[in-house]
Amino acid sequence: MTKHRNTRRPGRLWVTTVRRTRLVTPHMRRVTLTSPELAQFESNGTDQHIAAYFYDEGVELPRPFTAEAARSLYARYKPALRRYTIREARPEACEVDIDFVLHTEAGPASDWAANADEGDEFIWFGPTPAYTVDAEAPEHLLLGDETAVPAIAAILEHAPENAPVRVIVEVAGPEDEQSLPTTAGTSLTWLHRGGDRPGAALARVAATLPAPSPGTKLWGAAERDAITLLRRLALDTWNLPRPDVHLTAYWTLGVEQDADRDD
Repeated sequence: MTKHRNTRRPGRLWVTTVRRTRLVTPHMRRVTLTSPELAQFESNGTDQHIAAYFYDEGVELPRPFTAEAARSLYARYKPALRRYTIREARPEACEVDIDFVLHTEAGPASDWAANADEGDEFIWFGPTPAYTVDAEAPEHLLLGDETAVPAIAAILEHAPENAPVRVIVEVAGPEDEQSLPTTAGTSLTWLHRGGDRPGAALARVAATLPAPSPGTKLWGAAERDAITLLRRLALDTWNLPRPDVHLTAYWTLGVEQDADRDD
């Protein structure tokens, strides 16, 4: 792990194409995007995310396609917006990696990622500001499901070397575990959901943990109901100060999500 200082650079619209793809796990596909303009990309770090634009098939976009052009089309052609975490950015190679969870009942983003091929266009706006890792915190607790794995990996890369970090991640099964950037200070636990409701195992195991020590920073992202339970646990049972708790509902079971996330 290396120590970084988070920044707050503003986002912009990017028109990129697929350079390559690969399966990280059977249910997660990494799409590497490229554009000469990505040489100018400046990272905000950790859980920075982007809003991906998915227009209906047959919509002809003006060229060059800019933020102003997108706004001018909005009244007639409103894209579906989906938010994803940047797994890694390499401006020197004009590349950005986005990891997509491949859902059984695919929405526009998952369906696109499952079929993405070299040269396919991908339009997005970002990055957003990101979670700042407190280098002085005595401990970090990271909780999430598979949708949170890219952000957790990025947070681990920004954590101070050998900082005490406890990570608990719920995934469908053992085949969905993946390598994360851990050090001697990291405790990593994988939970397998099986046929249980998403987030149930995560919330259940978190409830068995002892109250974190004062000053612990909590970051978590998962299905909305699980986040509701984790927030009650953190604030009402553990009595963590609200500024030390950063919990986000990345998705809602049975609901097509737009680009908004609730912190």
